[in-house]
Amino acid sequence: MVRSDGRRRGSVYHHAYVKAKEIFDKHDVHKHDCLDLSELSNCLSDVMESEVSLEMTKMVCDEFDKDATDTIDIAEFSMMVKYVEDEREKNVDADAHTQLHNAISQARLDQIGLSEDIAGKLYPLRNILCIQEGDGAPVLHAPMGNIEHPLDEDFVPAFAPCNMRCLALVSHNGMKATMKEFVLANKNILKKFRLTGTNSTMTMLREVFADEPKVVYGPSCSSGPLGGDAELVALMCAGLLGGMLFFQDPMSAHPHQSDIDCLVRQAQVHNTMMANTPTSAVMMMQVFRMALHGHGMPELMPSFFFTLQSPAVTAYKAAQKKVIASHST
Repeated sequence: MVRSDGRRRGSVYHHAYVKAKEIFDKHDVHKHDCLDLSELSNCLSDVMESEVSLEMTKMVCDEFDKDATDTIDIAEFSMMVKYVEDEREKNVDADAHTQLHNAISQARLDQIGLSEDIAGKLYPLRNILCIQEGDGAPVLHAPMGNIEHPLDEDFVPAFAPCNMRCLALVSHNGMKATMKEFVLANKNILKKFRLTGTNSTMTMLREVFADEPKVVYGPSCSSGPLGGDAELVALMCAGLLGGMLFFQDPMSAHPHQSDIDCLVRQAQVHNTMMANTPTSAVMMMQVFRMALHGHGMPELMPSFFFTLQSPAVTAYKAAQKKVIASHST
């Protein structure tokens, strides 16, 4: 959110924190790292140089208490102090009650503006993320202008698909529509990879990329219940799989649950990039874009270039050596 003076509120947060910490510590009588209503009332009276009622204190607390604990921690306090100071600078002749009320109103307007700004940017992904409206969440209205996946610009990648390990896309039946919408929203980044996955997802990929003859495909695995998850595990263990988008359905039972567990576990063993939810997949796409832009940043996606392993594997191997040694004597 941009302030009226052109600066973003976040850019002044650190300065506000340093200045507010001394005041906060002075009034944190019980040393709980938070101010209750009584302590906050005394603190506000000190800051405003005028007695602040408990009623007004409660209004301030309700606005800045972001974690609903009926207390104010140092992060919340720092932001509160910044709003109060800004208001005092603008309305030096107003009384304390008016200044605090105006600070609350401005904070509320800024939060609404921030939420609407974020909601507008998320609108193209609304069905993928399933943002729940209500409880203060904004309604996702379409923003003005182009809303067709503005984050998915095309570019020439730093690495060719043949220089990287495969990216697997897998989705359970209840998540296949979401996976297709996700692919459509991220076509330009996904086509930079050699794509593999289970049978139905691969069929969908070939349909979506029908007009993209340069898209490179890896092995097409069987359906999950017919061994596709196990085939992906084999690719991973063979050093052919660099990352995976696995949209799992948490609301349904799966006949091949043991295969699913094995696939997820092996991704952990091999320290492979993996996104199990649409939200984490959206974030992963941004990492891919940064990694493949310009001269490239392969350090952001190392499992696509090198064989990795969990740090726990070293300890396991050491323990196994001891077991083997104990049986060889």
